[in-house]
Amino acid sequence: MADTNSGLVAPVSEYLKRSFTADRRLAMLHANGSDDELVEDVGRLGWYSLVAPEEQDGLGLHPAELAPVFRLFGRELLTGPMLEQMLVPGLLLSAVPQGDGLRSRLQDVSSGGTRIAVADPGVTNDWRQATGELRHGSDRLDGSMELVRFGAGADEIVVVAQDGTESVVALVPATRAGITVTERPSVDPGASFAHVRFDGVEAGPGDVLARGSAAASVVLQLRAWHRLLIAEELAGIARHVLEMSLEYIQQREQFGRAIATFQAIRHIAASVAQRVILLENFCEAVAADSASLTPEELEVAAMTVKATAAETARFACENALQMHGGIGFTYEYDLHWYYKRALSLRTWYGDERELAIEIGRRKLTA
Repeated sequence: MADTNSGLVAPVSEYLKRSFTADRRLAMLHANGSDDELVEDVGRLGWYSLVAPEEQDGLGLHPAELAPVFRLFGRELLTGPMLEQMLVPGLLLSAVPQGDGLRSRLQDVSSGGTRIAVADPGVTNDWRQATGELRHGSDRLDGSMELVRFGAGADEIVVVAQDGTESVVALVPATRAGITVTERPSVDPGASFAHVRFDGVEAGPGDVLARGSAAASVVLQLRAWHRLLIAEELAGIARHVLEMSLEYIQQREQFGRAIATFQAIRHIAASVAQRVILLENFCEAVAADSASLTPEELEVAAMTVKATAAETARFACENALQMHGGIGFTYEYDLHWYYKRALSLRTWYGDERELAIEIGRRKLTA
């Protein structure tokens, strides 16, 4: 069982109180999660090396230790490439053999020197055809990905591709010949997106992190931990909008009394609170058990908790709008930012409908 009573939350919370002001958060949201100074600042503080192996100057923490930190990010609406920078290099460093030249490139990311993006067709099943596919063969990469988070600002791109029936995971510099990066409009206030095209891009042995069964294992871990940490962020969003609503309904008066005294409002608040508490407990249980699960069990658990988080966060935000009434729809009020962020994270690596189908398919074929 992984210890998720992480001592990381207190220093991260202290940094956010000190440096992440309301004005800075708003500016970051208007810029789709862009704040170069903040991204560089937290890199210098060592946030990106938390799960990197100790022999690569990291802390060697289990990814589950990041769970309460990402829940805090959801509550505070800290956006930007935190998932890519804090999770991906550490996971990949653990999979690369000692002495491999790729380790130094990944260590540059974990030390905050460079930025990374992930081109993974597995961010969705429902619209995979529209998203694109990536192929590896004869030491070359071809294909395209319609949506790569923070692709336009990346120095390195992790590519999840297929070589026939075999999986391949490669790491290629974003400036390598044959790569075309085109920024796309984004409705996610916390992330920018880019279309990335690969036309005969060189990706030889010095760029391949893993292939075959080893690559399949890396991809499983990569997707599972993306889902788990996104679920934690959604849990933080759900908790925050619940607290916003509870505070508001106790202050807002109608017919001479607080609307929190109305039975209809109480029922809505109680339903939201019930689901949020269940989600929080579910997230904590999966994170705590993650180290003892088989890869296949971790994969299904991550899908299940992500599906639950996707549905719960949407439910919490939509009912928060109902409890707030007209003010909840105004641009000046923060609630709409949480709702937009929840809707964006809801679909990334599968929403509740897509994942329910995938979980059912796996259970039926087990």
